[in-house]
Amino acid sequence: MKKTVILLLILTSFLMACGQGYKYPGQLEIRGYRIGNKVDTSLFTKQGNLYFPNYLDGWTMNNVDKLPKKYKGLPIGIWQLKNDSAIVLTLLNNVIMNITVSHMNEEEKEKLSKILVQKFGADGQQKSYQETHPLQSWITYWNLKTWETKDVIFQIGNSDMRKPNDPVPNDTRWNLAYSDFILENKIINEYNKK
Repeated sequence: MKKTVILLLILTSFLMACGQGYKYPGQLEIRGYRIGNKVDTSLFTKQGNLYFPNYLDGWTMNNVDKLPKKYKGLPIGIWQLKNDSAIVLTLLNNVIMNITVSHMNEEEKEKLSKILVQKFGADGQQKSYQETHPLQSWITYWNLKTWETKDVIFQIGNSDMRKPNDPVPNDTRWNLAYSDFILENKIINEYNKK
């Protein structure tokens, strides 16, 4: 009996370590912005049209034809804050659908990660890998941390391209991408009712 209990405890610990059980975090605020809020676009510069949320590890212009039907024909634009080039919002009718931030320092990344662990109920899934470049000696070192449920995805990551013998940079800068499909669907549905 005692051996069975110990075995069950080990098995439970192993299963908990293998699978992250994330809960829906609710609406998150990133540098004063929240998905679903309306913004004053006079503070922003329009960067061009973007017909999908732009995750760090998601849609690109090469797979735009595989996008869900809900994005088709929507006048979604990407806007960058004039006084802070690190903040970019994906807007539909001046309502925030997606938030991205670039050039975060280590301190801000750690502070935000602690908040995300609390809100999602678990640490982000870590993914680190290398990408070699054909015909070049350069290697891109990728490092991603992802919190993901069926309703929301939040990624913090960086990439560092250098030659194999180059030193690791001292000042690491991070990027984040945040999409919430519950809020996004609400924004799209409200827009389509008009």
